[in-house]
Amino acid sequence: MEEKRSLVAVLRCDDYSEERVYGTMKKGIDLIGGMGMFARPSDHVLVKPNFLHSSDESRAVTTHPSVIRGMLRILQEEGYGDVMFGDSPAMGSCRGAANALGLTDGTYGARIADMSETVTYDFPEGNTARQFQFTREVTEADSIINLCKMKTHALERITGAVKNVYGFVCGQHKAAGHVRYPNDVVFAKMLTDIHRAVGPKLSIMDGITAMEGNGPSSGDPFDMKVMLFSADPVALDTVFCWLVDLDPALVPTNVQGEIAGIGRCTESMIDVVTLSDDGQEEHLTRGELFSRYGNAEFDVVRKGNVKSVLSLWSRIMNRVGRPVIDKSKCLKCGVCVEHCPVEGGAIHFENGKDRPPVYDYSRCIRCYCCQELCPAKAIRKR
Repeated sequence: MEEKRSLVAVLRCDDYSEERVYGTMKKGIDLIGGMGMFARPSDHVLVKPNFLHSSDESRAVTTHPSVIRGMLRILQEEGYGDVMFGDSPAMGSCRGAANALGLTDGTYGARIADMSETVTYDFPEGNTARQFQFTREVTEADSIINLCKMKTHALERITGAVKNVYGFVCGQHKAAGHVRYPNDVVFAKMLTDIHRAVGPKLSIMDGITAMEGNGPSSGDPFDMKVMLFSADPVALDTVFCWLVDLDPALVPTNVQGEIAGIGRCTESMIDVVTLSDDGQEEHLTRGELFSRYGNAEFDVVRKGNVKSVLSLWSRIMNRVGRPVIDKSKCLKCGVCVEHCPVEGGAIHFENGKDRPPVYDYSRCIRCYCCQELCPAKAIRKR
């Protein structure tokens, strides 16, 4: 019997108007089986957006509030009465990030999750990680819906559905994870273990305005005008790669995700579905998908040997690449110094805050936490 392929729905969505986003989400979920395929109305549901940190929606750092509200509205209309939403940011609080986006308790009957209480979660079957420090809400949820953002990422090239689950780890433990899993491949393997432990039932990607360049927080907004829907997080991220003309095999979370069995990145095993202008269901080849929705001008690192996600090449590249500070942009705020996960720090101020901090590259593990959290977009990977 022929093996069933992973289904990914891709729909155009031109802007973040509430009704347009809601309508697109209804159609996308229906195309892959309907809400009942992913959760029961009696379930305790956790909707997990990307709240990297408190940020204005126009910067494309976080999942857009219209997407979050659209999901909560659909759940309320379909009779889901026990719904929470939230993420555990690396900096700041879940409530602070939600409030910055205009989201409050009671939005379509849902509650803002606290996401600050740590629960040790044992996972002896893990290939790389056998224990996690999750937020309490993750361990209590019956069904998790993953609302990821379409963005670039200094360590993994892109961040999407697979990477978004790192928000299950309580914020104060995130830095330690980068030390324990210090390169792109082993970090990707750890993310696949999270999926295997408590993986989301449904992933939806906000690609209406994506982030290109120096992502995941210091890049630039880029209008892709699409939303993606799938039960398979790896297939969804693979289709993201197709849309921006990036070889999916260069993305460690894709390759390691398929190896671990949480999804597929092999082209022949992915079925892309969309709707025609007259509302008819259409299945697209990779080429047809790119012709209709893709954009090769999206700024993402496309260079590299495919072996880099499978072998020593990854570690070599991590040693050659390094974070650097643009002194003209640096605010000397110390966020990078404060959040460096290396014991004793790999970045510090030499003589007070009169000058930008400096790196000790012999200690730097190339996790790019500094780049990810810099509020001034002053750090990038060289």
